[in-house]
Amino acid sequence: MVRAQVLEIIRNNLVEILDNDQLQVGEQTSANEVEDWDSLNHVRLLISLEAVLNIRFEPEETASAGNIGELIDLILTKRQ
Repeated sequence: MVRAQVLEIIRNNLVEILDNDQLQVGEQTSANEVEDWDSLNHVRLLISLEAVLNIRFEPEETASAGNIGELIDLILTKRQ
């Protein structure tokens, strides 16, 4: 799995969770920059990614991810 695929999976999950088909995100995007991406929706995103990618996040891991690019790094590390 490559970065672009993971980014697309994250984007698709965020579109569904935030109910925003027009959502545009990149690796530098953080939750603070996206309307309605609050703590509850962040948890929903993580749970969804765990299910789709068959991985498990530890709380301290996700707290350190400050933007989508860092989340992609974490996911790729877990998928190795």
